[in-house]
Amino acid sequence: MGTDLLFARLRGKPFFFPGAAIVSGIIIALLTSPYSPWYQILLPGVLAMWSKNFLRAGDRHIFNPAAFGLLLAGIILGQNASWWGVSWQQLTSYPLAFIVLLTPFLISALRMRRYFIQGAFLFVIVLFKASPLDPTLLFFVAVMLPEPMTTPVKPIRQLVFGTAVAVLSLIPYFPDPLLVALLAGNMLFIKQ
Repeated sequence: MGTDLLFARLRGKPFFFPGAAIVSGIIIALLTSPYSPWYQILLPGVLAMWSKNFLRAGDRHIFNPAAFGLLLAGIILGQNASWWGVSWQQLTSYPLAFIVLLTPFLISALRMRRYFIQGAFLFVIVLFKASPLDPTLLFFVAVMLPEPMTTPVKPIRQLVFGTAVAVLSLIPYFPDPLLVALLAGNMLFIKQ
């Protein structure tokens, strides 16, 4: 939150409540190993807010901030995102936790109207690769994929975006195929 406020101030923006920084911080906390040294936990958040404030196209940031911070910190520090905070929420082991994992779909799909992105992504992934019950994949689709500032608004472009990110995520990248695919999709769809 502090770096978002500092970077926004450096850009000449007035004081605001850093809600996006809180969301990015929670995502980063769920995907960064809790056993990492403090600086390895702090760096993704600082990089996320730097990208949000300085890598922009007009009045919008280009990249999903949490994905950018996690991927760049992973490259700098030589570590992958751990996805520890959601990977344990298996339907067979923890059904209530799995149901809680699904609640972000209500916000991203219905309120933000990003269901075409999510549907296209899930269709391609399930068709070629993974189980639709994988909690890591569901967290990515419900929370990270539909970030409103970096995804298309129009349904046809949402379908293309979701499909493109899914296809790109099937290519084995280092350090994390989901994060690389999402950031590549953000780049491809800068002009919404």
